[in-house]
Amino acid sequence: MEATQYLRIALVFLSLVIFSRFSFAASKSSGFSIKLIPIDSSESPLYQPNLTHHERVERRVNITLAKAKLTKLRFTQNATFSDDKLLSVLDRQYLFYIAYMMIGNPVQPVYLMVDTGGHLTWTQCKPCINCFQQSYPIYNSQASSSYHRVNCDHPLCNYNEPSSVFRCVNGDCVYTITYGDGPTASGPTKGYLSSESFHFTNRDFDDEEFTVLFGCSNDNINFNFGNQPSNRISGILGLDLDPTSLVSQLHETIGGVFSYCIVPYDQNYPFDVHPHILRFGDDVQLPEGNIPTTPFISFVGRSFYYLDLIDISVGRYRLYLPPGSFDATLGHGILIDSGNPFSTLTTSSTSGLNVFELVTTAFSLHYDSYNLVRVLPHPTSNIRFNLCYVGREGFRDYLPLTYHFQGADYVVHSRFVHMEFNEGFFCVALMPSPFASILGAYHMQNMRIIHNTVINAIQFYEEECASDHF
Repeated sequence: MEATQYLRIALVFLSLVIFSRFSFAASKSSGFSIKLIPIDSSESPLYQPNLTHHERVERRVNITLAKAKLTKLRFTQNATFSDDKLLSVLDRQYLFYIAYMMIGNPVQPVYLMVDTGGHLTWTQCKPCINCFQQSYPIYNSQASSSYHRVNCDHPLCNYNEPSSVFRCVNGDCVYTITYGDGPTASGPTKGYLSSESFHFTNRDFDDEEFTVLFGCSNDNINFNFGNQPSNRISGILGLDLDPTSLVSQLHETIGGVFSYCIVPYDQNYPFDVHPHILRFGDDVQLPEGNIPTTPFISFVGRSFYYLDLIDISVGRYRLYLPPGSFDATLGHGILIDSGNPFSTLTTSSTSGLNVFELVTTAFSLHYDSYNLVRVLPHPTSNIRFNLCYVGREGFRDYLPLTYHFQGADYVVHSRFVHMEFNEGFFCVALMPSPFASILGAYHMQNMRIIHNTVINAIQFYEEECASDHF
């Protein structure tokens, strides 16, 4: 889809949520929330209780590596984004969050994979032509009094445009969407563009109901999460910059503000991961007084929140990077994406410096001064952290990491810079990237993150995120 169609660039969570100025909500809201469930949470349909701590970290590393590759591929594309070439491979290893949603009247529950690179939200829909395995009941459009098919005259049914996923068949707007390309592609999913009531929870635990356009998919093949007999996932929650995405449709309702707070992964050892609450509009309660605020940068045709990173400090040691080292106009900036498990730093900045190496060197000089023994995590490990040391009893001098953004310093507590392992070693939980740097979820623990498009800025402050729940 041509970049000229995109009215506003931004990212969710996540990488995250993207807004446009289209709104098709039925009414105004005082704010509402969605529960987002990471794959390692015991509430997740993809939860594997027998995985060790080591294996869970490996899975998060694999997700980070996969997303870094997809981010690089997106950057190397031209300004035309076609849905049949979406660089968003839908595999249970690569997608990090699952959303629990209620739709229809009477309500029907659905579990949807959260895809920040996806447009249209869709779920499997009876009566099926082809539907993949789903242990939860498949959404039945005929059982809902609020369900309606959308005709071809609707402004979002842009079937006349060359890159459109929509076609007009007997007056109905139908779609075909494939994710990825080649042998790793998922789909296609086919169905009817439809309108339906989506239900959300507000701060007073009341039901907020909005009419939203979505995909009623009755013909679906080649989705890996559908290969499991116990699968409960029925579709995709699209949160990118396209006008058909859920958050784009609700832009006016939420007033351009959303927020999340990531509960520390070690809150209930071992490695119990709590769901996060994605809060919208008035459900985001700002504290009194000034809070750290840094502007975000957006570009036509790029669906990311870029931040203006000036410098980095390791402990008290500031790198003093040359100005423009994170020049987002050249694709080497830093973006915020809570759907990325670990943060990455570029090995090839705009200034030509290997920022990842500079940062890890600063860490290594500190730990080497204590004569700590540097090790590889394990000969068969797939963790791939570059800097790991054998722990020492009583050692506590772990360093924090500071991102010096324009207008605000973002300090990552040392607890959330390092990853400790039962085998008696710890690692600096950073990963290299040949392209853009990413502020990921591990560096967002116990931090309230607010995306505020009213002032075009990211706001943040420390918070005990375990207290953020329905």
